[in-house]
Amino acid sequence: MNLSTAPAVGAPPRRQRAELWALVATHGMNDFQTGAVAALLPYLVSEQHYDYAAVAGITLAANSLSSVAQPLFGYLSDRFSLRPLILIGLLVAAAGVCVSGLTASSYWTTWAVVAVSGIGVAAYHPPATIAAREAGGGSNRAMSVFSVGGNVGVALAPLAVGATVGVLGLRATPLLAVPTLVVAAVHLAVHRRPEAPAGHHPAATPRSAPAASALPDDWRRFSWLLVVVSFWSVAYVGTLSFISLYSIQRFDASKAAASIALTVLAAAGAVGTLGGGWLADRFGRLRTIAAGYFLAALSVLAIVAAPNTAVVICATGLFGCAMFLPFAPQITLSHAYLPQHIGTASGVTLGLALSLGGFLTPALGAFADDTTIRTVFVLLGALLAAGFLCSLFLRERGDHEAGAVPVQTVAQADGSAEDTLTGRQN
Repeated sequence: MNLSTAPAVGAPPRRQRAELWALVATHGMNDFQTGAVAALLPYLVSEQHYDYAAVAGITLAANSLSSVAQPLFGYLSDRFSLRPLILIGLLVAAAGVCVSGLTASSYWTTWAVVAVSGIGVAAYHPPATIAAREAGGGSNRAMSVFSVGGNVGVALAPLAVGATVGVLGLRATPLLAVPTLVVAAVHLAVHRRPEAPAGHHPAATPRSAPAASALPDDWRRFSWLLVVVSFWSVAYVGTLSFISLYSIQRFDASKAAASIALTVLAAAGAVGTLGGGWLADRFGRLRTIAAGYFLAALSVLAIVAAPNTAVVICATGLFGCAMFLPFAPQITLSHAYLPQHIGTASGVTLGLALSLGGFLTPALGAFADDTTIRTVFVLLGALLAAGFLCSLFLRERGDHEAGAVPVQTVAQADGSAEDTLTGRQN
């Protein structure tokens, strides 16, 4: 069975649209698994009596191996065609979450299956990002549409966990695999569908795929981008892990009420991701990235100062929107820095975005056990402020101000993305 998912270069725009939206759907289900792990943490605390350090260790399991695996998958994607990993990684990620509730009585077994899920998530991202870049023309807006699929998946995860595990207990985690299996089947059907005859649709122009770049890799600027992303990683994963527990500890909120913050975080992240792509194409990536870190730091202060759960939820929405303004611009900026190693750029950037935070979350959990979760959020706000200051030192490539494909003009990249997303024929 051929699982290859590469968008066909020169394919009719309608086919490219179908392939892009299929990738968006798989991205949603892939990141659904990450959101599900976070949503399961309060149930592990209540049903299995895990302490904060233990649940932080589960977060580490979901992300630790990704720190090595995702850059490795990115490097291999630059050298070989690894498009089958889009589907394989998705299914492995779902399988780990599916089993996690059944093994919850054994902490280390649960840790292991969640770690396997994290490897699946890591395997998915580099080849899927390359495929989305090809299908969408390489613009910030196209990448933001692909990225927002992940936000939607994370947003749906707490609702799905509440409707299954919240009613039936941790033994219901296998039900969480159902939507992933449906999306995987649709994705496979789209990419097995034969192309239309050459005369049936106008052939796409060469601009439909990002052009190859003759620019050399700029590892120095890429390394500084990773410094900035590291602050994003710790702040985001820390918030994802502790925002529900924060309302439970500080305001004695119910698990259902506290988990609303997770849904709001992911939904606001989707808005921020779409807005970030548009703002980056209009005002530039660097301004968008800096603005996101600045606003995220302010929103964490609002979480710390919140007088009740409702205000925490509202502040979490502001945080999610602000945090994801830089998301797509950071990815396309990494592509601009490493035009000869797009897979490596995606793998390292996306891997670091979750992995470093996962590594440090147990330390944050131990810190919360010794102090309070509120103190942890004070620390996260300080890290975002540091990220904002570091983002001010980022620089664009000299010949490229808005897009991610140096040898194309911005108008070409944006035009091809609009053709793909809106269905406009050439």
